[in-house]
Amino acid sequence: MSKSKLPNPDVSVFIKLLDRGFKLSVPADQEKFYRDGYEVFLQRVQQHKLRGKVYGDIEAIALTSIECLVALQRNQEQMNNVIMAFKNRVEKLDETVSGAIES
Repeated sequence: MSKSKLPNPDVSVFIKLLDRGFKLSVPADQEKFYRDGYEVFLQRVQQHKLRGKVYGDIEAIALTSIECLVALQRNQEQMNNVIMAFKNRVEKLDETVSGAIES
């Protein structure tokens, strides 16, 4: 089996929320995303908790989770718009090239 055909090995990432810890097995090439995402998530939870001391742990985690989902949806929509714009440009380029070849 060639090196490019080898499956991506998993690594362990430990995530702690409140008094519970979770040991996740993630693909090695995605470890950075899990670790960075976890750190950003914890920072955002802290920001919610410090905002006038209105939110407790559970509320801050819930709000941060919802914000993450909204950000993913917003990014998905933006990506779809970019893909659509790219397809439109390729179609126009194809028409231009076809017209130039025919004339």
